[in-house]
Amino acid sequence: MKLKLIACKVLFRELSRLAAESENQIDITWLRQGYHNVPDRLRELLQAEIDAVESGEDPHSNDLREEDFDAILIGYGLCSNAAAGLTARRHRLVIPRAHDCITLFLGAKERYAELFEKIPGCFWYTKSWIECAAMPCRAGQERQRREFEAQGYDEETIDYLLEELGGLEHYSSAAYIRMPGERGEDGPAFTKESADYFGWQYHELTGSPRLLEKLVAGDWNEEDFLVLEPGETAEQSADARIIRKTGNR
Repeated sequence: MKLKLIACKVLFRELSRLAAESENQIDITWLRQGYHNVPDRLRELLQAEIDAVESGEDPHSNDLREEDFDAILIGYGLCSNAAAGLTARRHRLVIPRAHDCITLFLGAKERYAELFEKIPGCFWYTKSWIECAAMPCRAGQERQRREFEAQGYDEETIDYLLEELGGLEHYSSAAYIRMPGERGEDGPAFTKESADYFGWQYHELTGSPRLLEKLVAGDWNEEDFLVLEPGETAEQSADARIIRKTGNR
């Protein structure tokens, strides 16, 4: 199959490896990490990419001439409801049943739910996250502190601003997800140092590429994926499915 994949760059390492090993032809467009913080903007960008692929005006995809993609894959979860409202006119649209990319790193929405209960107040780290995003860490906090000092704020105000702007007051743990085949100890070391700095508990877990493997392989079972036919639209589902097609109660 020839598959178009539109994905968050936080999955770059994992999806690049799987695409290289896949029997399918995987054409990938990457969007930079962070748009989940502005879900309306992320939805707008994802829909624009889908529309561009279908119109033939997408500047990122290979020119397939007479050949078309068999489906468009979304390398995101629901992501703050950003995937709700997505639709394609001519292609099947495949979206993992995941609240966010942490599920994609853990391999199943059930495991995510289990760990959410087991490790409450957890900030998740992966090697890709550390590379693609400004993760909570000593260096980041100290840099921001220096910036506030240069603006003339006193120490008490700076402490307050760091807590409020960072939104970290509800966290008590840091968990590093080590993906299979990952090399080096820089990711766990970064996460443990960050946990020590913030006074959080440190956890290390083994990730699973299961969902991502199925996504690029075309193994889109109903339990793990929402498959929309042309013209159908996704919406949030207030149950274990996470996401469903509009009108499918």
